Amino acid sequence: MSRHPESYKPLSEAEIYDLAAFLESPLVPPTTMHISAVNGLLTSIIIGPRAIPPSLWMDYIWGQGQPRWQSQQQMEHITSLLVRHLNTIAMLLADEPPQYAPLTYTHEVDGKPKVIITEWCFGFLCGVKLDNAAWLPLADSPTQTFIALLRALLEPELPLHAQILSHLSEENRNHSHLISTCVLELHRFWLNRSPTKPLAPIGGAGTPLPIKIGRNDLCPCGSGEKYKHCCGKSAAPAAGPVSV
Repeated sequence: MSRHPESYKPLSEAEIYDLAAFLESPLVPPTTMHISAVNGLLTSIIIGPRAIPPSLWMDYIWGQGQPRWQSQQQMEHITSLLVRHLNTIAMLLADEPPQYAPLTYTHEVDGKPKVIITEWCFGFLCGVKLDNAAWLPLADSPTQTFIALLRALLEPELPLHAQILSHLSEENRNHSHLISTCVLELHRFWLNRSPTKPLAPIGGAGTPLPIKIGRNDLCPCGSGEKYKHCCGKSAAPAAGPVSV
């Protein structure tokens, strides 16, 4: 993996819009996650019990199928944005105090702005499902409450979930704040179980080292093969550009 300073650079607002637009474009399968769900998925991967290879979590983003890449350059650009987004989450969590906040969006409901958090919750819980066996220790701990809260936020209309949410304090009725609290508590749980677990690949002086996957780098799945001959194969663009 390359250690380019560019990988430390958080996505700009324009780059987030660029990534969000691609995730909703005709070039991706209809099952592709939107940007808020991607943020939730990558958050669960960063704080979770063990590392998940990019080849797996990227496939989860697309759902069924793969993007119809118009060029190698487009594939590398979008992959870079996704990886930088993952690294940004890691660095926000590593700050003292943590600066993490979920990426949500606002939608107008009955003429009033409403923060939509269901997609973020869906993405996060997909990340838990992706490595469900490794997350099982939560079931026997008080921290399971935070997963229950995220499930309740995802489907608040269910009677049991509505009951859970009705007991929230006034402060936690700010759902973005509640999500941040859940993330930090779940992150603390896994760090306490594995004190040596890095928040992200570690560089010098304990600084999280962002992942940047070059075509000729060793594949992050640990196979020992170059990325282009291993997990990068599935990311290869289709022959010829695609018109839209």
